[in-house]
Amino acid sequence: MDFESGASSLGDLTTPFREHLDHCQQLELSAQLVECADYIQNIELLVMEFLESYYLVERLWEPNAELVGGGDDDGDGGELILEDFYESLELQIVGAGADPEERLVCLSGAVSPVPHAQHPALSRRGLDFVGLRNGDPGHIVLGVAQSSKDETVFLLLLRALNALAELSPPLRVVQLGREILHGAIPEDAEFTLQLGLSEPGVGPVSTALGQLTRDLAEAFSRQVAEVPQLSGTLEAIACIDVKPEALDAKRLEQIWSV
Repeated sequence: MDFESGASSLGDLTTPFREHLDHCQQLELSAQLVECADYIQNIELLVMEFLESYYLVERLWEPNAELVGGGDDDGDGGELILEDFYESLELQIVGAGADPEERLVCLSGAVSPVPHAQHPALSRRGLDFVGLRNGDPGHIVLGVAQSSKDETVFLLLLRALNALAELSPPLRVVQLGREILHGAIPEDAEFTLQLGLSEPGVGPVSTALGQLTRDLAEAFSRQVAEVPQLSGTLEAIACIDVKPEALDAKRLEQIWSV
C-alpha cells in the first residue's frame, strides 16, 4: 500500500503492523510460536513495526478526527453489545508484585484507536477497555481481553501494541484525555498494557507460547525504553486473569508483569 498517496486520514490507515496482526490471527498455534520466537530473536523488527505505525498516525492525525469509542452509528445497526468492561467499573489487581492498594477504574469500554466500521468488541481489532490506575503517578491503562481460547496471549500482546502505537503520539494522548479520560490525564502520563486471559491454553505448545510471549513483552519494553521519543511512554505490560468469576468479584489476579 502506498501510504503517501493512499492514506490522507486515520480513517484510511492500515499499517504494516496491523497487517501483521491480521496475518498472525489466521495462524495455527504452532505457527504463532514460530512468529513469537522470531520476534524475540529480531526484537528490532518489532520495534521498527511499532515505530512505523506510531509515526504514520502522528503524521496523519487530524484535530477533527474523533476517537471512536464503542463503534459508530453505521457499525452494527444499533445492536446492543454487552461488554465485560464498562465506564466506572472499578477493579482490584492482586498477585505477582501488584500493589495491594492498586485499583483500576475503567473510563470506557471497547475503543477503536483508528476508525473502523465494526464495533471493536466484535472486530477484535481495538481495545476492550481504557482506564486509569491509581498511584503516584497514575497510569493510563490500555486493556485487551481474550474472547475465546483461540485468541492467545501472543495475539493479545500484538493487539495491545498496535493500539499503543496508535494512541501514544502526543496529540493522540491529548485526544484520549479529552474524549475518553474526561480530562484526567496523569502528568507525564505513562501507559500500562493489560492482557486479559479468561481461558489459558493447555498443552506444551500453548505453555511455551505463553512463556515466549512474556519474554517478548519484556524484550520489547526494554528495547522501546531506549528510543528517545518513547522513553517513559510504557510503564509495564501485564497479564491478568479475567475469568468470569474474577470479574464478578472485581478482583483480578496479575499473572505476570514486565
